[in-house]
Amino acid sequence: ETLSIVGWRDVPTNEGVLGEIALSSLPRIEQIFVNAPAGWRPRDMERRLFIARRRIEKRLEADKDFYVCSLSNLVNIYKGLCMPTDLPRFYLDLADLRLESAICLFHQRFSTNTVPRWPLAQPFRYLAHNGEINTITGNRQWARARTYKFQTPLIPDLHDAAPFVNETGSDSSSMDNMLELLLAGGMDIIRAMRLLVPPAWQNNPDMDPELRAFFDFNSMHMEPWDGPAGIVMSDGRFAACNLDRNGLRPARYVITKDKLITCASEVGIWDYQPDEVVEKGRVGPGELMVIDTRSGRILHSAETDDDLKSRHPYKEWMEKNVRRLVPFEDLPDEEVGSRELDDDTLASYQKQFNYSAEELDSVIRV
Repeated sequence: ETLSIVGWRDVPTNEGVLGEIALSSLPRIEQIFVNAPAGWRPRDMERRLFIARRRIEKRLEADKDFYVCSLSNLVNIYKGLCMPTDLPRFYLDLADLRLESAICLFHQRFSTNTVPRWPLAQPFRYLAHNGEINTITGNRQWARARTYKFQTPLIPDLHDAAPFVNETGSDSSSMDNMLELLLAGGMDIIRAMRLLVPPAWQNNPDMDPELRAFFDFNSMHMEPWDGPAGIVMSDGRFAACNLDRNGLRPARYVITKDKLITCASEVGIWDYQPDEVVEKGRVGPGELMVIDTRSGRILHSAETDDDLKSRHPYKEWMEKNVRRLVPFEDLPDEEVGSRELDDDTLASYQKQFNYSAEELDSVIRV
């Protein structure tokens, strides 16, 4: 990977705060320091680290205890099988005043669909998630089916990292895999999340036609990862919160005079005086709220969507290149022909398409 290892660091921890189950499966936790060739941009290194990590994971696939929390020059991950209040007591780095960051992404939730394990603790490499991805089976299968379609000149050897989405971890970890892949391929996190978690655009007559064309274009390349889901994420520059179109997970934000922005499922996760509040609100169904730490701006869905729809002539592309089928009920009568079938022909068709007696009686009976 043209990367060189500078050294390893044993992460200082306090095992005394862990419970019995966490202690019984406590991994060795280390950090690695890596140098890149001169002239590489941060994103260049991030891509090579992504390929390096995937090659390592595939080589050590048989070792079920091996796990890389993160191999990134943009994001640091600290996670553990412990109570939230114990996290800075377990990881002494988090209680060290010398550790500073403009962004902190924190996750606290009881696991409902998977047995808690160290690797499945959140956040993952880019996101943390409250809820569940109810379309996860289809999302994983489509990701596998599309493997050969993922190509980018930025990573000529991208397919060395395949398969890109795990099918054995949690739904959140699979979604994180897909987000990581899109970022490695050159998308920014705003574009990637609008592709993965779109709003309800199909039957919205008030939506701007240019924006509708953008989401229509996206729908032809990837199906939505539908929740109910509340998602927070960061790539080191942007910090964002995205609510899926079902809108069944709360996401509330508060901005105070000291320029601290908090977004969480509950209001009041830290103490502040009411007169310190500059703005507060909620992220609605299908909406995306983004903080750009480079420009110092807060971006809501209207602003991000205006930017996304204008990046390419999506409406023109769709009009020129998409041929749509006319729904049967919208066809003129002279083009429809007879809608009635005699019993013998109907029975023949049902046999050809393997209709069962149960389907005929319980599913499509009219």
